[in-house]
Amino acid sequence: MRSTVGIRDADGQEVNNVKDTNNASMRIGRLAGFPLDMHWSVLVIASLLTWSLATVSLPHSAPGHASMTYWLAGAATAVVFFGSLLAHELSHALIARRAGLEVRSVTLWLFGGVASLGGDPPTPAADLRVAAAGPAASLALAVGFALAAAGLDATGSAHLAVSALWWLAGVNVVLGLFNLLPGAPLDGGRVLRALLWRHHGDRQRAALTATRAGRFIGGALIAFGVLQFLYGADAGGLWLGFIGWFILGAARGEESEVLAGRALRGLCVGDVMTPMPVTAPGWVTVEEFVENYLLGGRHSAFPVVAADGTVTGLVTLARLRTVPPADRATTLVGAAAIPRSAVPTATPAEPLLALRARLGEATGGRGLVFQGDRLVGIVTPADLVRAMERTDLQDPAGKSRQLVGISHA
Repeated sequence: MRSTVGIRDADGQEVNNVKDTNNASMRIGRLAGFPLDMHWSVLVIASLLTWSLATVSLPHSAPGHASMTYWLAGAATAVVFFGSLLAHELSHALIARRAGLEVRSVTLWLFGGVASLGGDPPTPAADLRVAAAGPAASLALAVGFALAAAGLDATGSAHLAVSALWWLAGVNVVLGLFNLLPGAPLDGGRVLRALLWRHHGDRQRAALTATRAGRFIGGALIAFGVLQFLYGADAGGLWLGFIGWFILGAARGEESEVLAGRALRGLCVGDVMTPMPVTAPGWVTVEEFVENYLLGGRHSAFPVVAADGTVTGLVTLARLRTVPPADRATTLVGAAAIPRSAVPTATPAEPLLALRARLGEATGGRGLVFQGDRLVGIVTPADLVRAMERTDLQDPAGKSRQLVGISHA
């Protein structure tokens, strides 16, 4: 299991590897003011963990109980374990909020959890505090569980509870120390980034070093896991290799995001936007719009205007697909559109990286550009790609050619 601050690039843009976890997550409430989501994979891991505790760990350490007792104790221990993961992520989120950052959500998923932040800490010291908060919480919990286990053990009773508490103490030690490995996307990579940022004064340089350290750690875990499986006949090596594979992929994705941020640094929104975009009339039906405006065109997103010319939102192909075919003849484009209040907006003079940090999945990575109240452009993922390709042509060293995973859609 791993738990980490939401994986983002040096300019606050979340990396797709982690952001995509929200696609299969469900909102289960709010905690400490933060939206709390749970990925479906948590149910699978909780079931496997309960089975392992009930059939192996607890019977071995505390023999002599009925099978149903072990299953109940295993389920309770698994619930407390996920509570520990949640405490880890909440620690990140609370410190981030204190640093003035937006916390979009806290998500529990296959590898532990993600605290999704809308931006980055403003200083190396704040970056260090946010990164270290999670491992510190896990290690503090480990001490608390160990003290509780020792106290119960001293009474000579509740051996099953003592075993569960010692297990929780041990797993929190592993969680805390593993996350301190010095490579992104782990918390230790964030700590390394903060220290290098303070030393060099260049956050992007520090982030790039941390991602490359993460690639090394991921590769090492894969190699060690394969060797453990081949020579130790231990299936745990497969799980270790899988974790290494994820870390390696996430580190590569984050490296490409850092390089993308470097390529776009210094550009304004007006430098890359598509000027005077084709608009969609909000007063026509979806069926009429598809037949008379969309078919044969090359655009996939349209600012929606009212009859008086006011921009009221943005409609995308993905948004149109959510309207059932039977309702397209009666649903107006304006009703199907993403409201303007939910669409990122900017001025032509705004730094491009500031807008890029606000672009999200709801609009397909698109934003609208206004000069006063007048719509003057739209920024799409394709616009960003073209800007990076132009930078690549201007870069004699070819430093931006390592950009990967950027959608042209």
